[in-house]
Amino acid sequence: MNVNIKKKTGFTLLEVLMVISMLAIVGGAIITNYGGLEDKTATGTSSHTMSAIENAFTVYQTTEGALPNNLETLIAATPDTPVFVAAETDNAASDATGGVLAGHLSHSLEDKVTVTELDPEPLLDAGITRIRYMDLKGNAATEGDKTLDIKGADGAVTKVENLAEIDIPGHAFEVPLSDDGNRGRGYYVNLVAGTAVPLAVWNAGDDGYNNVLVGADAGATLIALGLGDSSSLIGDGTFTNLNSTPYHGGMGRAEYNHYVALIDISVEPAQLVSIVCPRGHCNVEEYSEFRGQASGHDHDH
Repeated sequence: MNVNIKKKTGFTLLEVLMVISMLAIVGGAIITNYGGLEDKTATGTSSHTMSAIENAFTVYQTTEGALPNNLETLIAATPDTPVFVAAETDNAASDATGGVLAGHLSHSLEDKVTVTELDPEPLLDAGITRIRYMDLKGNAATEGDKTLDIKGADGAVTKVENLAEIDIPGHAFEVPLSDDGNRGRGYYVNLVAGTAVPLAVWNAGDDGYNNVLVGADAGATLIALGLGDSSSLIGDGTFTNLNSTPYHGGMGRAEYNHYVALIDISVEPAQLVSIVCPRGHCNVEEYSEFRGQASGHDHDH
């Protein structure tokens, strides 16, 4: 007797969700400029991309059992005992000290976060074991070469130039180039429970208004972490295949242009609350409010 056994084919729900999220992110990076509709188009595109990235975070956490790793702190700090890790073509430090906000953040985002030393244990519980900083010596918006404390991609001493003239602002938290160039100046710190590190804390606002606006409890402590090329969401996860990070096309030439995850560390493990654009806006309504209050702003959202 012949028995035909047909192998079951098709896709799981998680696979379908992942494909939808990735397509939405790629589609969200396309900004159309036509007949004076650039501003409205950019605003809608940004909101679309934020939603897609939030979905990608959710699927990643479901499949990997953790939040994406190696996110960008938005902070420049002095690396403590930096070491070049040749196997990773990256720089590691035991700690980051003297942290300040990165000098190329938008003014709007600067106003919404404050550098604070915090215990990273809730992040560790959520699977975030390392985070990225910029070398403080590369944070200066002044002319002339700056020799960094970290090494270039070849493991040799390296220099960068004026941050205000950075070639690719989205690469600021990446490893520096081996030769002449004005791009990366980043390194990572492996987190240790009980050892405080500088983090960019979201300003809750009066009566927690800013927290509520992004969907968090009024009294929650949120930290802001940027989604960069080194994040495990971009290439190291079992399902990810993006070659580069989604970026906001409406920022200034030298402004930080990555989307930012707001993560609640009031709970353990830490939880994703929302994704905001590089100006710290979470939706079209807030952007409209911002435009009404700051009509002289130079850039589209």
